[in-house]
Amino acid sequence: MITNIHKNCMGTASFNGKFGKMRKEQEFVTYAIQSGDNGKTIAIQSGHRYAIISVESGKMILSSNQANYANSMTLQLDMLKGKAEKVLIPSDELETLLSFIRGTASPMAGNNCMSLFCDNSNASLV
Repeated sequence: MITNIHKNCMGTASFNGKFGKMRKEQEFVTYAIQSGDNGKTIAIQSGHRYAIISVESGKMILSSNQANYANSMTLQLDMLKGKAEKVLIPSDELETLLSFIRGTASPMAGNNCMSLFCDNSNASLV
């Protein structure tokens, strides 16, 4: 379940999500989709999980719960050990998220609160 989609200080989308066997919802941030990316996948991260979402199918591979920040390496190890969870995001929720992500597309996304900007220019491709 995806709720509370909003723009974060990096200029990308953040949202609350509860997927698969998760007990409680967590706040996830979406990674910037840079100019060299093809826009076919979206990487998301919370304080305890990391996931990759296929834009075309809505299929997501979700890491197991981690005490500290999970990352792409955690997800790869979970996949090797058979601990990664495969989840299908409902099409209406996925389209709402993708629509919001498309609206964040910018070569200099973010705000000037910390003079920190990122390249999110290919967000329009998702």
